[in-house]
Amino acid sequence: MATSKYSEIEIQTAENLLKCGYKWIARNRSGKLFVYYEKPRKVGRFWCAPVGYAFEFVPIFQNVRFDDKEPTSLESIVHPPILDDAEKRYLSAVIRPFRDRVQYIAKIYADSMCAYKVNCYIFIHFNDGSGDMNFPVFQESDMYKGMKSDKAYTLEKLGL
Repeated sequence: MATSKYSEIEIQTAENLLKCGYKWIARNRSGKLFVYYEKPRKVGRFWCAPVGYAFEFVPIFQNVRFDDKEPTSLESIVHPPILDDAEKRYLSAVIRPFRDRVQYIAKIYADSMCAYKVNCYIFIHFNDGSGDMNFPVFQESDMYKGMKSDKAYTLEKLGL
């Protein structure tokens, strides 16, 4: 799986905040970290929402910055998307003509290794027995980092 930009303690904290009903996190210009039940909007130097809770200068969530255009969803910290936007666009375009026949998509290890980078390819399995599709080989560290190898993903799970 792709390396998360959040640490394990940040992910656990986000899980606990979600259990308490909070859904959003943002930092104001002075460095205070706030969590919100409703999506806040930026007004001047602050993020504003009807109810929020401030953490005084906690040394976590350093990736949450005031300069962010949107507040950060706690759900996106706990369950990051598997594919990035470019990967989603590409796979959506490729499967468009036969989308209804796709049973699952997987990232499969290829046989070779090169300079300590494992080679993989994307495999599409069809539910009608018409054959399968293999994509060209790529280095695991370069693309589809959010997909676990040798795991079957439905289109819904991939956000397609």
